[in-house]
Amino acid sequence: MKKLLSVPMCILMIGTILTACGTTEVVTTSPPKAEMRQLEIFHWWTAAGEQEAADIMFEALATVYPDIEVIQNPVEGGGGVGGRVVLQARMDAGLPPDTWQALGGAELKAYVDSGYLEPLDDLWDEIGLADLVPGPLANAVTIDGHPYVVPLNMHLENILYYNTAVFDELELTLPTNYDELMEACETITREKPDMVPLAVGSKEKWGAVFVLDTLMLEVGGPDYYVQFFKGEIDVERDENFKTSLERLESLLPYINEDHMDLTWDQSVSMVGSEKAAMVIMGTWAIGALEKGSGWTAGKDFGAVTFPQEPERILLFHPDTYGLAKNAPHPEAALDWLRVVASPELQIPTDVTQGGLFARIDIDPAEFPDAIRQELQAYVSEKPDKLILDQHGSIAPHSFTTPYWNAIVDFMISPKVDSTISAVALLFSNHNVKEQAAWYQWP
Repeated sequence: MKKLLSVPMCILMIGTILTACGTTEVVTTSPPKAEMRQLEIFHWWTAAGEQEAADIMFEALATVYPDIEVIQNPVEGGGGVGGRVVLQARMDAGLPPDTWQALGGAELKAYVDSGYLEPLDDLWDEIGLADLVPGPLANAVTIDGHPYVVPLNMHLENILYYNTAVFDELELTLPTNYDELMEACETITREKPDMVPLAVGSKEKWGAVFVLDTLMLEVGGPDYYVQFFKGEIDVERDENFKTSLERLESLLPYINEDHMDLTWDQSVSMVGSEKAAMVIMGTWAIGALEKGSGWTAGKDFGAVTFPQEPERILLFHPDTYGLAKNAPHPEAALDWLRVVASPELQIPTDVTQGGLFARIDIDPAEFPDAIRQELQAYVSEKPDKLILDQHGSIAPHSFTTPYWNAIVDFMISPKVDSTISAVALLFSNHNVKEQAAWYQWP
Protein backbone atom coordinates (compact mmCIF):
# COMPACT_ATOMS: atom_id res chain seq x y z
CA MET A 1 0.00 0.00 0.00
CA LYS A 2 1.36 3.42 -0.90
CA LYS A 3 1.82 5.85 1.95
CA LEU A 4 0.16 9.21 1.30
CA LEU A 5 2.12 12.34 2.09
CA SER A 6 0.52 14.86 4.40
CA VAL A 7 -0.55 18.19 2.97
CA PRO A 8 2.13 20.15 4.92
CA MET A 9 4.83 17.72 3.65
CA CYS A 10 3.67 18.16 0.07
CA ILE A 11 3.87 21.94 0.39
CA LEU A 12 7.36 21.70 1.80
CA MET A 13 8.53 19.47 -1.05
CA ILE A 14 7.02 21.75 -3.70
CA GLY A 15 8.78 24.73 -2.18
CA THR A 16 12.09 22.86 -2.22
CA ILE A 17 11.67 21.83 -5.86
CA LEU A 18 10.84 25.36 -6.96
CA THR A 19 13.87 26.72 -5.15
CA ALA A 20 16.12 24.10 -6.73
CA CYS A 21 14.85 25.00 -10.19
CA GLY A 22 15.84 28.61 -9.67
CA THR A 23 12.31 29.96 -9.89
CA THR A 24 11.72 33.42 -8.55
CA GLU A 25 8.20 32.55 -7.31
CA VAL A 26 7.91 32.79 -3.55
CA VAL A 27 5.67 30.24 -1.81
CA THR A 28 4.36 31.36 1.55
CA THR A 29 2.23 29.77 4.26
CA SER A 30 -0.22 31.49 6.60
CA PRO A 31 1.23 32.55 9.98
CA PRO A 32 -0.01 30.58 12.98
CA LYS A 33 -3.18 31.95 14.53
CA ALA A 34 -2.96 33.59 17.94
CA GLU A 35 -4.93 32.15 20.86
CA MET A 36 -8.57 33.12 20.58
CA ARG A 37 -9.45 35.68 23.24
CA GLN A 38 -12.42 33.86 24.69
CA LEU A 39 -13.45 33.16 28.24
CA GLU A 40 -15.72 30.21 28.92
CA ILE A 41 -17.19 30.80 32.36
CA PHE A 42 -19.63 28.80 34.43
CA HIS A 43 -21.79 30.58 37.02
CA TRP A 44 -25.16 30.23 38.70
CA TRP A 45 -26.19 33.86 38.98
CA THR A 46 -29.61 33.77 37.34
CA ALA A 47 -32.02 35.05 40.03
CA ALA A 48 -33.16 38.66 40.41
CA GLY A 49 -30.24 40.78 41.52
CA GLU A 50 -27.82 38.04 40.48
CA GLN A 51 -28.25 38.17 36.71
CA GLU A 52 -27.83 41.93 36.79
CA ALA A 53 -24.64 41.48 38.80
CA ALA A 54 -23.31 38.94 36.31
CA ASP A 55 -23.91 41.41 33.49
CA ILE A 56 -22.03 44.08 35.42
CA MET A 57 -19.08 41.71 35.96
CA PHE A 58 -18.71 41.13 32.27
CA GLU A 59 -19.08 44.84 31.53
CA ALA A 60 -16.17 45.47 33.90
CA LEU A 61 -14.14 42.85 32.06
CA ALA A 62 -14.98 44.38 28.68
CA THR A 63 -13.84 47.80 29.88
CA VAL A 64 -10.32 46.49 30.53
CA TYR A 65 -10.15 43.70 27.95
CA PRO A 66 -12.61 44.47 25.16
CA ASP A 67 -11.05 41.75 22.99
CA ILE A 68 -12.23 38.91 25.28
CA GLU A 69 -15.42 37.22 24.17
CA VAL A 70 -17.36 35.83 27.15
CA ILE A 71 -19.14 32.51 26.71
CA GLN A 72 -21.51 31.97 29.62
CA ASN A 73 -22.88 28.67 30.83
CA PRO A 74 -25.34 29.66 33.55
CA VAL A 75 -27.66 27.05 35.02
CA GLU A 76 -30.88 27.98 36.75
CA GLY A 77 -31.48 26.74 40.26
CA GLY A 78 -30.18 29.12 42.89
CA GLY A 79 -27.21 28.38 45.10
CA GLY A 80 -25.45 26.49 42.37
CA VAL A 81 -26.97 23.11 43.26
CA GLY A 82 -28.00 22.23 39.68
CA GLY A 83 -24.99 23.99 38.22
CA ARG A 84 -22.55 21.87 40.16
CA VAL A 85 -23.96 18.68 38.66
CA VAL A 86 -23.45 19.89 35.09
CA LEU A 87 -20.03 21.33 35.91
CA GLN A 88 -18.88 18.05 37.43
CA ALA A 89 -19.93 16.17 34.29
CA ARG A 90 -17.93 18.60 32.17
CA MET A 91 -14.81 18.17 34.26
CA ASP A 92 -15.16 14.39 34.43
CA ALA A 93 -15.25 14.40 30.64
CA GLY A 94 -12.03 16.41 30.51
CA LEU A 95 -13.82 19.46 29.08
CA PRO A 96 -13.54 22.12 31.79
CA PRO A 97 -14.52 25.73 31.23
CA ASP A 98 -11.76 28.27 31.76
CA THR A 99 -13.17 29.27 35.12
CA TRP A 100 -16.22 28.67 37.26
CA GLN A 101 -17.96 30.06 40.30
CA ALA A 102 -17.10 28.15 43.46
CA LEU A 103 -17.50 28.62 47.17
CA GLY A 104 -14.45 28.86 49.38
CA GLY A 105 -13.65 26.22 51.96
CA ALA A 106 -14.37 22.52 51.65
CA GLU A 107 -16.04 22.86 48.25
CA LEU A 108 -12.90 24.49 46.91
CA LYS A 109 -10.76 21.83 48.61
CA ALA A 110 -12.69 19.11 46.77
CA TYR A 111 -11.86 20.75 43.43
CA VAL A 112 -8.20 21.09 44.41
CA ASP A 113 -7.95 17.52 45.68
CA SER A 114 -9.43 16.32 42.40
CA GLY A 115 -6.77 18.17 40.43
CA TYR A 116 -9.17 20.54 38.68
CA LEU A 117 -7.51 23.87 39.56
CA GLU A 118 -4.16 25.57 39.12
CA PRO A 119 -2.52 27.30 42.13
CA LEU A 120 -2.47 31.09 41.89
CA ASP A 121 0.52 32.04 44.07
CA ASP A 122 2.08 34.21 41.35
CA LEU A 123 -1.15 36.08 40.65
CA TRP A 124 -1.77 36.73 44.36
CA ASP A 125 1.78 38.07 44.69
CA GLU A 126 1.34 40.24 41.61
CA ILE A 127 -1.83 41.80 43.01
CA GLY A 128 -0.75 41.79 46.67
CA LEU A 129 -4.07 40.16 47.48
CA ALA A 130 -3.05 38.68 50.84
CA ASP A 131 -2.82 42.21 52.24
CA LEU A 132 -6.18 43.28 50.79
CA VAL A 133 -8.57 40.63 52.14
CA PRO A 134 -9.38 39.55 55.73
CA GLY A 135 -7.29 36.70 57.12
CA PRO A 136 -10.26 34.30 57.51
CA LEU A 137 -11.17 34.91 53.87
CA ALA A 138 -7.61 34.24 52.70
CA ASN A 139 -7.58 31.03 54.75
CA ALA A 140 -10.84 29.92 53.16
CA VAL A 141 -9.34 30.01 49.67
CA THR A 142 -5.91 28.62 50.58
CA ILE A 143 -5.40 24.86 50.40
CA ASP A 144 -2.12 23.24 51.52
CA GLY A 145 -0.48 26.65 51.61
CA HIS A 146 -1.51 27.77 48.11
CA PRO A 147 -4.30 30.16 47.07
CA TYR A 148 -6.36 28.58 44.30
CA VAL A 149 -9.01 31.21 43.58
CA VAL A 150 -9.67 34.93 43.66
CA PRO A 151 -12.54 35.92 45.99
CA LEU A 152 -15.15 38.18 44.47
CA ASN A 153 -17.07 38.92 47.66
CA MET A 154 -17.98 37.83 51.17
CA HIS A 155 -21.51 36.61 51.75
CA LEU A 156 -22.87 36.64 55.27
CA GLU A 157 -25.35 33.87 55.99
CA ASN A 158 -26.97 34.71 59.33
CA ILE A 159 -29.00 37.82 58.56
CA LEU A 160 -32.66 38.28 59.45
CA TYR A 161 -34.54 40.55 57.03
CA TYR A 162 -37.81 42.09 58.09
CA ASN A 163 -40.68 44.23 56.80
CA THR A 164 -40.08 47.59 58.45
CA ALA A 165 -43.71 48.70 58.18
CA VAL A 166 -44.92 45.60 60.03
CA PHE A 167 -42.29 45.94 62.74
CA ASP A 168 -43.09 49.64 63.19
CA GLU A 169 -46.83 49.05 63.27
CA LEU A 170 -46.62 46.25 65.83
CA GLU A 171 -43.76 47.92 67.75
CA LEU A 172 -41.70 44.74 67.56
CA THR A 173 -38.22 44.37 69.00
CA LEU A 174 -35.63 43.47 66.36
CA PRO A 175 -34.80 39.83 67.16
CA THR A 176 -31.20 39.22 68.15
CA ASN A 177 -31.83 35.93 69.97
CA TYR A 178 -34.22 32.99 69.91
CA ASP A 179 -36.60 34.32 72.58
CA GLU A 180 -37.04 37.64 70.78
CA LEU A 181 -37.63 35.79 67.49
CA MET A 182 -40.33 33.64 69.07
CA GLU A 183 -41.95 36.72 70.62
CA ALA A 184 -42.04 38.46 67.23
CA CYS A 185 -43.51 35.36 65.55
CA GLU A 186 -46.23 35.05 68.21
CA THR A 187 -47.18 38.74 67.91
CA ILE A 188 -47.33 38.64 64.12
CA THR A 189 -49.50 35.50 64.17
CA ARG A 190 -51.88 37.12 66.65
CA GLU A 191 -52.10 40.55 65.00
CA LYS A 192 -51.75 39.53 61.35
CA PRO A 193 -53.04 35.97 61.02
CA ASP A 194 -52.83 36.04 57.20
CA MET A 195 -49.11 36.82 57.25
CA VAL A 196 -46.39 34.17 57.63
CA PRO A 197 -44.02 35.26 60.39
CA LEU A 198 -40.89 33.55 59.02
CA ALA A 199 -40.47 32.59 55.36
CA VAL A 200 -38.31 29.59 54.44
CA GLY A 201 -37.48 28.10 51.04
CA SER A 202 -36.11 24.57 51.40
CA LYS A 203 -36.49 23.29 47.84
CA GLU A 204 -32.70 23.49 47.53
CA LYS A 205 -32.34 22.21 51.12
CA TRP A 206 -29.76 24.71 52.38
CA GLY A 207 -32.37 27.39 53.10
CA ALA A 208 -33.71 25.28 55.96
CA VAL A 209 -30.23 24.69 57.35
CA PHE A 210 -29.62 28.43 57.52
CA VAL A 211 -32.32 28.66 60.19
CA LEU A 212 -30.83 25.79 62.21
CA ASP A 213 -27.35 27.33 61.93
CA THR A 214 -28.49 30.47 63.72
CA LEU A 215 -30.02 28.42 66.53
CA MET A 216 -26.87 26.32 66.94
CA LEU A 217 -24.68 29.41 67.00
CA GLU A 218 -26.67 30.90 69.87
CA VAL A 219 -27.07 27.69 71.87
CA GLY A 220 -23.47 26.53 71.64
CA GLY A 221 -21.46 29.62 70.70
CA PRO A 222 -18.85 30.06 67.96
CA ASP A 223 -16.30 27.52 69.21
CA TYR A 224 -19.00 24.88 69.40
CA TYR A 225 -20.25 25.71 65.90
CA VAL A 226 -16.77 25.17 64.45
CA GLN A 227 -16.19 21.98 66.45
CA PHE A 228 -19.54 20.58 65.32
CA PHE A 229 -18.83 20.92 61.60
CA LYS A 230 -15.27 19.70 62.07
CA GLY A 231 -16.71 16.47 63.46
CA GLU A 232 -15.26 16.98 66.92
CA ILE A 233 -18.59 16.71 68.76
CA ASP A 234 -20.19 13.47 69.92
CA VAL A 235 -23.53 14.28 68.32
CA GLU A 236 -25.51 11.53 70.04
CA ARG A 237 -24.57 12.92 73.45
CA ASP A 238 -24.64 16.57 72.44
CA GLU A 239 -27.24 18.61 74.32
CA ASN A 240 -26.54 21.70 72.18
CA PHE A 241 -27.59 20.04 68.94
CA LYS A 242 -30.63 18.49 70.62
CA THR A 243 -31.73 21.86 72.00
CA SER A 244 -31.22 23.49 68.59
CA LEU A 245 -33.46 20.90 66.93
CA GLU A 246 -36.10 21.38 69.60
CA ARG A 247 -36.03 25.13 68.98
CA LEU A 248 -36.34 24.57 65.24
CA GLU A 249 -39.38 22.38 65.90
CA SER A 250 -40.93 25.15 67.98
CA LEU A 251 -40.53 27.55 65.04
CA LEU A 252 -42.29 25.27 62.53
CA PRO A 253 -45.83 26.62 63.25
CA TYR A 254 -44.60 30.07 62.21
CA ILE A 255 -42.98 28.92 58.94
CA ASN A 256 -44.81 28.64 55.61
CA GLU A 257 -46.09 25.10 55.06
CA ASP A 258 -45.02 25.10 51.40
CA HIS A 259 -41.33 25.70 52.19
CA MET A 260 -40.37 22.53 50.30
CA ASP A 261 -41.78 24.04 47.10
CA LEU A 262 -39.89 27.33 47.30
CA THR A 263 -36.37 28.28 46.21
CA TRP A 264 -34.38 30.78 48.26
CA ASP A 265 -35.39 33.74 46.12
CA GLN A 266 -39.05 32.77 46.32
CA SER A 267 -38.84 32.76 50.11
CA VAL A 268 -37.28 36.23 49.99
CA SER A 269 -40.00 37.42 47.61
CA MET A 270 -42.59 36.37 50.21
CA VAL A 271 -41.29 39.26 52.31
CA GLY A 272 -41.17 41.55 49.27
CA SER A 273 -44.79 40.72 48.40
CA GLU A 274 -45.85 41.19 52.04
CA LYS A 275 -46.88 37.56 52.46
CA ALA A 276 -44.23 37.08 55.15
CA ALA A 277 -42.73 39.38 57.75
CA MET A 278 -39.22 37.92 58.04
CA VAL A 279 -36.70 35.67 56.32
CA ILE A 280 -33.25 34.41 57.36
CA MET A 281 -31.00 34.64 54.33
CA GLY A 282 -27.57 35.72 53.17
CA THR A 283 -26.51 39.14 51.95
CA TRP A 284 -27.62 38.25 48.42
CA ALA A 285 -31.21 38.78 49.60
CA ILE A 286 -30.56 42.53 49.48
CA GLY A 287 -30.20 42.40 45.71
CA ALA A 288 -33.22 40.12 45.41
CA LEU A 289 -35.44 42.45 47.44
CA GLU A 290 -34.27 45.55 45.60
CA LYS A 291 -34.26 44.15 42.06
CA GLY A 292 -36.99 41.53 42.43
CA SER A 293 -39.46 43.35 44.67
CA GLY A 294 -38.53 46.98 44.03
CA TRP A 295 -37.93 47.56 47.73
CA THR A 296 -35.40 49.96 49.24
CA ALA A 297 -33.02 48.87 51.97
CA GLY A 298 -33.52 50.82 55.18
CA LYS A 299 -36.95 52.00 54.06
CA ASP A 300 -39.06 49.02 53.03
CA PHE A 301 -36.92 46.39 54.70
CA GLY A 302 -34.32 46.24 57.41
CA ALA A 303 -31.78 43.66 58.46
CA VAL A 304 -30.11 42.48 61.63
CA THR A 305 -27.41 39.84 62.09
CA PHE A 306 -28.95 36.93 63.94
CA PRO A 307 -28.17 35.85 66.58
CA GLN A 308 -26.05 38.35 68.47
CA GLU A 309 -25.73 36.19 71.56
CA PRO A 310 -23.48 35.01 73.12
CA GLU A 311 -21.53 37.30 70.76
CA ARG A 312 -21.94 38.81 67.32
CA ILE A 313 -20.43 36.29 64.92
CA LEU A 314 -20.74 36.49 61.13
CA LEU A 315 -21.11 33.18 59.30
CA PHE A 316 -19.71 33.70 55.82
CA HIS A 317 -18.62 32.13 52.57
CA PRO A 318 -17.09 33.73 49.47
CA ASP A 319 -17.96 33.44 45.81
CA THR A 320 -14.71 32.83 43.97
CA TYR A 321 -13.19 32.14 40.56
CA GLY A 322 -10.07 30.16 39.71
CA LEU A 323 -8.13 28.87 36.72
CA ALA A 324 -8.99 25.41 35.45
CA LYS A 325 -6.19 22.95 34.87
CA ASN A 326 -5.91 22.55 31.09
CA ALA A 327 -8.12 25.60 30.60
CA PRO A 328 -8.81 26.21 26.88
CA HIS A 329 -7.94 29.93 27.20
CA PRO A 330 -5.57 30.30 30.18
CA GLU A 331 -4.28 33.80 29.42
CA ALA A 332 -7.78 35.20 29.03
CA ALA A 333 -8.76 33.45 32.27
CA LEU A 334 -5.86 35.06 34.15
CA ASP A 335 -6.87 38.46 32.80
CA TRP A 336 -10.40 37.75 34.03
CA LEU A 337 -9.08 36.96 37.52
CA ARG A 338 -7.11 40.21 37.58
CA VAL A 339 -10.36 42.08 36.94
CA VAL A 340 -12.26 40.03 39.55
CA ALA A 341 -9.73 41.17 42.15
CA SER A 342 -10.14 44.84 41.24
CA PRO A 343 -12.32 47.46 42.95
CA GLU A 344 -13.60 48.37 39.47
CA LEU A 345 -15.42 45.02 39.34
CA GLN A 346 -16.11 44.35 43.01
CA ILE A 347 -17.78 47.67 43.77
CA PRO A 348 -20.54 47.62 41.11
CA THR A 349 -20.98 43.84 41.25
CA ASP A 350 -21.26 43.51 45.03
CA VAL A 351 -23.43 46.59 45.34
CA THR A 352 -25.86 45.04 42.86
CA GLN A 353 -25.77 41.41 43.96
CA GLY A 354 -25.77 41.94 47.70
CA GLY A 355 -22.45 40.64 48.99
CA LEU A 356 -19.77 42.50 50.90
CA PHE A 357 -16.50 43.48 49.24
CA ALA A 358 -13.76 40.87 49.45
CA ARG A 359 -11.24 43.72 49.65
CA ILE A 360 -11.27 45.57 52.95
CA ASP A 361 -9.44 48.57 51.47
CA ILE A 362 -12.66 49.60 49.68
CA ASP A 363 -14.59 52.33 51.49
CA PRO A 364 -17.83 50.91 53.04
CA ALA A 365 -19.52 54.13 51.91
CA GLU A 366 -19.48 52.68 48.38
CA PHE A 367 -22.58 50.76 49.44
CA PRO A 368 -25.76 52.80 49.04
CA ASP A 369 -27.45 51.24 52.09
CA ALA A 370 -26.63 51.57 55.77
CA ILE A 371 -27.04 47.81 56.24
CA ARG A 372 -23.95 46.86 54.27
CA GLN A 373 -22.01 49.95 55.24
CA GLU A 374 -22.19 48.82 58.87
CA LEU A 375 -21.48 45.17 58.04
CA GLN A 376 -18.44 46.03 55.87
CA ALA A 377 -17.04 48.28 58.58
CA TYR A 378 -17.58 45.56 61.20
CA VAL A 379 -15.75 42.99 59.07
CA SER A 380 -12.87 45.38 58.43
CA GLU A 381 -12.51 46.16 62.13
CA LYS A 382 -13.13 42.66 63.49
CA PRO A 383 -12.16 40.05 60.90
CA ASP A 384 -11.74 37.47 63.68
CA LYS A 385 -15.53 37.42 64.01
CA LEU A 386 -15.82 35.70 60.61
CA ILE A 387 -16.48 31.95 60.62
CA LEU A 388 -16.98 29.78 57.56
CA ASP A 389 -20.58 28.60 57.42
CA GLN A 390 -21.79 25.10 56.52
CA HIS A 391 -22.72 26.18 52.98
CA GLY A 392 -20.12 23.92 51.43
CA SER A 393 -17.37 25.25 53.63
CA ILE A 394 -16.10 23.54 56.82
CA ALA A 395 -17.27 19.92 56.58
CA PRO A 396 -16.39 17.97 53.42
CA HIS A 397 -18.69 18.50 50.47
CA SER A 398 -19.70 14.83 50.47
CA PHE A 399 -21.24 15.34 53.92
CA THR A 400 -23.07 18.55 53.13
CA THR A 401 -25.91 17.39 50.86
CA PRO A 402 -27.01 14.41 53.02
CA TYR A 403 -26.84 16.70 56.06
CA TRP A 404 -29.12 19.19 54.32
CA ASN A 405 -31.50 16.34 53.49
CA ALA A 406 -31.59 15.23 57.12
CA ILE A 407 -32.52 18.71 58.35
CA VAL A 408 -35.23 19.18 55.72
CA ASP A 409 -36.62 15.75 56.62
CA PHE A 410 -36.75 16.95 60.21
CA MET A 411 -38.75 20.02 59.21
CA ILE A 412 -41.26 17.78 57.46
CA SER A 413 -41.40 15.20 60.25
CA PRO A 414 -39.72 16.59 63.39
CA LYS A 415 -38.27 13.58 65.17
CA VAL A 416 -35.42 14.77 67.36
CA ASP A 417 -33.87 11.46 68.40
CA SER A 418 -33.91 9.84 64.97
CA THR A 419 -32.45 12.99 63.37
CA ILE A 420 -29.64 13.03 65.91
CA SER A 421 -28.85 9.39 65.12
CA ALA A 422 -28.94 10.05 61.36
CA VAL A 423 -26.62 13.06 61.61
CA ALA A 424 -24.20 11.20 63.88
CA LEU A 425 -23.99 8.44 61.28
CA LEU A 426 -23.27 10.99 58.54
CA PHE A 427 -20.31 12.37 60.49
CA SER A 428 -18.93 8.87 60.81
CA ASN A 429 -19.62 7.68 57.26
CA HIS A 430 -18.05 10.76 55.68
CA ASN A 431 -15.00 10.82 57.96
CA VAL A 432 -15.68 14.46 58.76
CA LYS A 433 -13.20 14.74 61.63
CA GLU A 434 -10.29 13.90 59.36
CA GLN A 435 -11.57 15.62 56.23
CA ALA A 436 -12.31 18.91 58.03
CA ALA A 437 -9.08 19.05 60.03
CA TRP A 438 -7.69 21.60 57.55
CA TYR A 439 -9.94 24.37 58.93
CA GLN A 440 -8.79 26.40 61.94
CA TRP A 441 -10.62 29.16 63.81
CA PRO A 442 -10.02 31.82 64.88
